[in-house]
Amino acid sequence: MLVLVEGSAKRSFDVSFRVFVAQPVADVVALYGDLVDHRAWARGACEQIDVLAMRLLEGHGRRDPGAAVELHNWLPGATQRALPALFDLPLTLDGAREAAARAHGFADRHAAASAEACGDPELEAAIETLLRGDVAGLTAAIDRTPDLVVRRSHYGHGATLLHYLAANGVETYRQRVPLNAAALASILLARGADPNAEADMYGGRRRTRGMLILSAHPRLAGVTDQILRVLDRAGAA
Repeated sequence: MLVLVEGSAKRSFDVSFRVFVAQPVADVVALYGDLVDHRAWARGACEQIDVLAMRLLEGHGRRDPGAAVELHNWLPGATQRALPALFDLPLTLDGAREAAARAHGFADRHAAASAEACGDPELEAAIETLLRGDVAGLTAAIDRTPDLVVRRSHYGHGATLLHYLAANGVETYRQRVPLNAAALASILLARGADPNAEADMYGGRRRTRGMLILSAHPRLAGVTDQILRVLDRAGAA
């Protein structure tokens, strides 16, 4: 197993597959830890965001690097501040909820609080299988449940499995890039995934191709062009 992490640091996220994980993403994964494992898959969006907000608030208090990344990316007004300076800002639980809600594709914490969708353990499991590059596991999951390729996340962005391969606009801890992403995209598309499906990201309707082009993670992993070729053959716009 080899997990590549931006820079010289390496962290192990799996025992069998090759995945690129940029250091900021690794920091967020470490922050949330057990809160984003299989036990989270059945939680409703509102419940999960509340759970993560508590951890984010705690992480801010202890100056956890993952908390700085999450707040820099998703707390309104925080993008203009250097990451260490974010620890000097006061943070309330509502502020942490705002950041966690936006990290999951909701317009704000109020939209997340009113979300009625329950978790989808089958889709959540498939997302994790996808992001660790498990071709056999993904194929078996789709064989069992063919509509996984068109199902949408219960989070605010409503992303499909294909969207997750762009590593952009979805929850930070899932912006991981399997190095066989092009092969995974081919499987999804061959099984009926829509190459032009749209998701709610960054205040607009976004397709996988556009989000992929703008995403740093696949580019750093060296797989952007490979995925683009697969999408283009499938008629992605």
